[in-house]
Amino acid sequence: MEPEKPIRQRNIILPVLVLIILAALVIVLDWEEVNPIFGQADWNFTLIALLSTAVSYFVLSSSYALVNRLFGIRLGWRALLGIGFVSATMNNMVTFLGLAGHSLRVVLSKRHEIEPGKITAASIFHALLHNLMMFILPAAGLTWLAITRAISGERALVLSITAGFLVILLVGVTFVIFYTPLRSPILRIVGKVWLSVLHRDVSGFLTDLDNAMHEALHAIQFHRLSLVITLVLMAADWVLGVVTLWFCFNALGSAPDFGVMLTGYSVGILAGNIVMLPGGLGVQEASMAGMYALMGVSFGQAALAAILFRLVYEFVPFFASLLFYRSLIRGADGR
Repeated sequence: MEPEKPIRQRNIILPVLVLIILAALVIVLDWEEVNPIFGQADWNFTLIALLSTAVSYFVLSSSYALVNRLFGIRLGWRALLGIGFVSATMNNMVTFLGLAGHSLRVVLSKRHEIEPGKITAASIFHALLHNLMMFILPAAGLTWLAITRAISGERALVLSITAGFLVILLVGVTFVIFYTPLRSPILRIVGKVWLSVLHRDVSGFLTDLDNAMHEALHAIQFHRLSLVITLVLMAADWVLGVVTLWFCFNALGSAPDFGVMLTGYSVGILAGNIVMLPGGLGVQEASMAGMYALMGVSFGQAALAAILFRLVYEFVPFFASLLFYRSLIRGADGR
């Protein structure tokens, strides 16, 4: 029987075409500003960005492996790291609630005769923790800008209020997610609202999320150290993402200050994850470039850095993961 193929050609071709069009538009529409940037570019920084990307994915895959062990999934570390890497690259290319990555993990894990429900629960819990940390980034960046007074006046006040709102939202969401008496009814309401507004039934996903949290809270009582290590690895993954973008900026000139870098990165990533487009293509780059431009960075350099980041951090790992995908399929089939 032919193996399932969750990685389809359209998932590869569409993002490539969109990225090419974005790059062409930036170059054509802003040639006078872009031309000098290419003239002073130092592509050696791109190689360092690739190294930072490799470490980031290894760290993220390790956190996925730890979460699986937290759920009692006894699969070899090599297989777990491979599944974590391949599914992470897929999620970055096709972002929608992480459904692409969840599906891929179930397909690959079933070949190792692991119960699909347990794999789904571990996958959802991992994604939940990872995405909760994503909301910390913009709050941290905005807070840094306010404390260091890198931006003053009315904009500083707006940033401070926004950072405070994000912190309150993060605390509230975390409490709801981890407090069962509130979580279950709220998830049911979210499912009904989602169906009525977007005409898409996500009740199955939300039920799996509820079950995953129930299992996780039980497992955490006996493996608190594993949870702490997992959170540290996830935080390191997000930091390495910022570092990779910093190297992309340096490849095209000079990078902005830390607070500016962190804020632009987090806003772009958050915007890309919210929209229902493959990988947030176009939205992520436009949000990053626009945010950096508001904070005084050259729009041309910011746009090119965002596109280069997409290429280095998402496209290259995705194509590399296809080799791991074949290896995982053959290994599980005993070939």
